[in-house]
Amino acid sequence: MTFPALTPSNPLPGFNFAVTLGETEQVAGAMAAGGVQRVSAGFQEVSGLEGSIEIHDYKEGGRNDYTHKFATTTNFGNITFKRGVALTPDLWAWFDQVRRGSFGARRSILIAHLDHAGDPAIVWYVSRALPTKYSGPSWNAAQSSVAVESIEVAHEGLVLVPGSEFTG
Repeated sequence: MTFPALTPSNPLPGFNFAVTLGETEQVAGAMAAGGVQRVSAGFQEVSGLEGSIEIHDYKEGGRNDYTHKFATTTNFGNITFKRGVALTPDLWAWFDQVRRGSFGARRSILIAHLDHAGDPAIVWYVSRALPTKYSGPSWNAAQSSVAVESIEVAHEGLVLVPGSEFTG
């Protein structure tokens, strides 16, 4: 048995990414509105990009050698964005808008994994995101670290889009 030849590919570095918080809920709309911008929000960390599929077991009568497995509901975890505190309180304003009852404040989010040239290699599109938690900075006069704020968002889905669709 022979295996087809593989074309090696270098993995992308985890520190080279860009985040765009959009005002539209569709991929096409996000692309038309400017797509991936190199600096939309300078986040230092993005975590929680995950999804899971629930599996339903079905034991068919008379079949004792295996159990059927069927995919059912897909669930997506919350995504957390962390950055140094900025002079523009845009993350707090978005959280506060939803806190005050504006559930129409859903946003699309584009998370672009950039290649060595700084162009989008792959882009995660996060649909219909709403903030669920805002964490403000902690202050300590004995440390010289940067004050960090974070926002956690719930969303209704992830789509992986080739970066070539954003570079034109």
